[in-house]
Amino acid sequence: MRSIFFKLTILLLITAVLLSACNLSSTPQLSPDQLNTMTAGTVAAQLTQISIQTLIAEATWIGQFTSTPTITATSVFTNTPTMTLTPTATATAGPPTATPIPPTATAVPIPCNQATFISDVTVQDGTSLVAGQNFVKTWRVRNSGSCNWTTGYSIYFVNGNAMSSPASVAFPKTVRPGETVDLSVSMVAPGNAGDFSANWMFISPNGSVFGVGSGGGVPVTIKIKVTAIPAPHDANTIYDFVGNYCSGQWRTNAGYFGCPTNGYDFKNGTISRTFAPVLENGVVDDEGALITIPSYGGDGFIQGQFPKLLIHSGDHFKATLLCTINMPKCSVTFELLYKVNGTDSVTSLGTWDKADDNTFIPVDVDLSALDGKEVIFFLKVSSKGDPTDDFAQWMAARVTHP
Repeated sequence: MRSIFFKLTILLLITAVLLSACNLSSTPQLSPDQLNTMTAGTVAAQLTQISIQTLIAEATWIGQFTSTPTITATSVFTNTPTMTLTPTATATAGPPTATPIPPTATAVPIPCNQATFISDVTVQDGTSLVAGQNFVKTWRVRNSGSCNWTTGYSIYFVNGNAMSSPASVAFPKTVRPGETVDLSVSMVAPGNAGDFSANWMFISPNGSVFGVGSGGGVPVTIKIKVTAIPAPHDANTIYDFVGNYCSGQWRTNAGYFGCPTNGYDFKNGTISRTFAPVLENGVVDDEGALITIPSYGGDGFIQGQFPKLLIHSGDHFKATLLCTINMPKCSVTFELLYKVNGTDSVTSLGTWDKADDNTFIPVDVDLSALDGKEVIFFLKVSSKGDPTDDFAQWMAARVTHP
């Protein structure tokens, strides 16, 4: 704007000078050169006037507007960054974070003595048997340990009902790791109806005990049911003491106790029965037998009192008296007593001493003198000093009429 007014001022000054020159004295005769000069001056003056008029017009036009522009030049785009760099985490000094390291797989050593149960080869769990029935239980197992099983290894009874089995049985052969073996034990079904079981484990020559299962501590088992009692072999039997043994009231020098007892107790006394009695020479009989073990003590005894029985002439009491195998210190006195029902007097019908000598004592007592009487019988066994091994058996004890 200042530049325009400056130019306008200069042009006005020039115009004023030129106009003053034109108003001088009257015009003289001019030469051609002077005329050309004047013409040129006139043209220049006219041009100057035109320029001045143009500048005035421009100034007038500019003056019609304020100095405020109507259009503001604004950037179409703003130079704004599309992404702002903001840190997502501030690094702060602190204790190092523990990074879990997976454990290194370590080979677990295989135990020397370890077994895996394969199957029950004979007598499946829940098998029904007759009381006194002989059977052989066989387990099949695999040697899953790292040591050979030799014939110095054994399977042995741990707990439950031994079922007249031996305490232990040696392995039949050497069994290498990965091999299987059948382990068999001869048994006899108990003399009572019911469910029976037993647990068996293995033992090495150095006394290391093991079984089956992942930890090696599970025993192999036998589980059977006794569903029937065999009849006496003597067809003339009138009363079977073996078959009715828990009908009697049993006592020792320590007092009365229940029938039957659990296992063979040489301290407190035992009443039990078997239908496969073992003789002192190892022979197994097939008659039923009462097992009577006196309680411990200098006057140790065991006695059973049976219900009253009507006796007829010609009736006999019969039995076979014996100890059993592997009881070398067995030394007892068997005694048969009776009293007439309604009286208190107890009378002995006979005594028989028995020791371990590979023999047995047959007993036959004629009861004809008690004809027509209701008689209560007592079966008694007394220790003869040392009660060790006093395993006394009344085999096929009965009243019969031959």
